Amino acid sequence: MTAKFNIALTDEAFYKDHYAEIEDFYQSLNFLQIKRDESNFLSALEFMPKDGRALKTLMIIPGRAEIEHKYAELIYSLKDLPLRILVLFVRGQGMSSPVIPGSHKCHIEDFNLYRKDIELMLDALGVTDFVQMGFSMGGLISTDLAAHGRHKPQRLALMAPYLWPAYNLPAPILRAFVGFMGSMPGLKTMYTPHGSEYKRLPFEENIHSHSRLRYERYHDYYAQHPELALAGPSYCFVRQSLLKQIELYNSHFEFTMPVFCAAAACDKVVSAAHCQSFMESHQHDVIKPKFVRVAGAYHDILNEADEYRNPVMTRVLNFLLNDGR
Repeated sequence: MTAKFNIALTDEAFYKDHYAEIEDFYQSLNFLQIKRDESNFLSALEFMPKDGRALKTLMIIPGRAEIEHKYAELIYSLKDLPLRILVLFVRGQGMSSPVIPGSHKCHIEDFNLYRKDIELMLDALGVTDFVQMGFSMGGLISTDLAAHGRHKPQRLALMAPYLWPAYNLPAPILRAFVGFMGSMPGLKTMYTPHGSEYKRLPFEENIHSHSRLRYERYHDYYAQHPELALAGPSYCFVRQSLLKQIELYNSHFEFTMPVFCAAAACDKVVSAAHCQSFMESHQHDVIKPKFVRVAGAYHDILNEADEYRNPVMTRVLNFLLNDGR
């Protein structure tokens, strides 16, 4: 089969030398606001080919506390393809209206609202046929959409999906503690021990990426645009996430589309072992999901060093766009 989409991702050397060009390209993208209610909106970043003709639509759901700018390099890499790209941000994420007015804290009272946000945006943007990629929290939302959503992608890629946190606490203790803290009115909006206002860590202390260049550029952007720097999670967010994770583990849904899950082997945010066990629990589905561990990789695959990022991202994009394996 002749590929219609020739995938050629940028590497760190190109990213360093052409950063200004990528920035100019990013500013040319369509920044959309979709009304959620009378007072709030949802943010979407859109790329369309110059001739307006797209053979496919790639829909991306980002991870927690990610912003539109993070996807500039990836979209730039794909700009010559006949591809419409949509990066959709649920409430409280990216430039979408915050959940707690005046706060960048990651908080949610019902995880199902994220699924409804995505469906609202797909309806508003007239999207019906699409392939989908979800990163981290976006992977959990994507799995929820695959199980319960009205909009089903033709193909789905889950990148280090947040199917269980990488905590050392035994699951029953974690559930009990977070369940209590996340349900008490006076406590549920508090930060967890791992949560706080945005704070830049030295590269040597970070647990997200081996790429000094991508890590520093990522946080340099926040230094230039502090109003966009999102904060950590509340207890209620973690509780709602756990409830959704447990629900999906215990449900009997089947994947009805080809699924590719890539876990970061050295992930310290998401449990790679739980990602694997979740995919193994679906090996009797009519369409069995595929699973790989990216050896040596940290959680943030999109911002990882080339050796971890580009092979798996190329494979995933071929899976989504060229019906690859």
